[in-house]
Amino acid sequence: MSGYNVNNQLPKVGETVNDVPSNTGFFMDAQHPLSQRHAILHDDGTSAWLYLTKPNTEKPSADAWVHNRVPAISKEEVKAYRGGPPPAAIGYASDTAICESPENHEWEFIWAGDGNSVAITKDGEPVACIIGDPKGSYSRELVKDGPWGSVWCETEFNRVF
Repeated sequence: MSGYNVNNQLPKVGETVNDVPSNTGFFMDAQHPLSQRHAILHDDGTSAWLYLTKPNTEKPSADAWVHNRVPAISKEEVKAYRGGPPPAAIGYASDTAICESPENHEWEFIWAGDGNSVAITKDGEPVACIIGDPKGSYSRELVKDGPWGSVWCETEFNRVF
């Protein structure tokens, strides 16, 4: 997983993503019939994340940052988001990383055939993905690799999807 949704972050041990309240109510979920993994897009009002769960549970095994709902924060401000995933920071988020009204866009999951990798599209364009082998997460809105994942790699996306 990326650096911010582990153990003491969203969700907490024993919780699923559904147990965590959303300030905006923006939430999508789908389950792959073969892998029995869930893909979850969760926007908490400050940032949105794509999650891929372990089989037959709603407990995330991997995540990918999708966008910010607020301006990029300083690295020092990341600590203020303990208990939840922080928005991407200055120097990591692109100038176009803010999505103020995700409900005004069309979102869709794209699954790899085996269901162990998933991508999310915004208005038909892939914007983030979690690739199971080798494990990694990519976001089109990142400008630098870091705790929010890796910069978008079209080669990796095309290899898997």
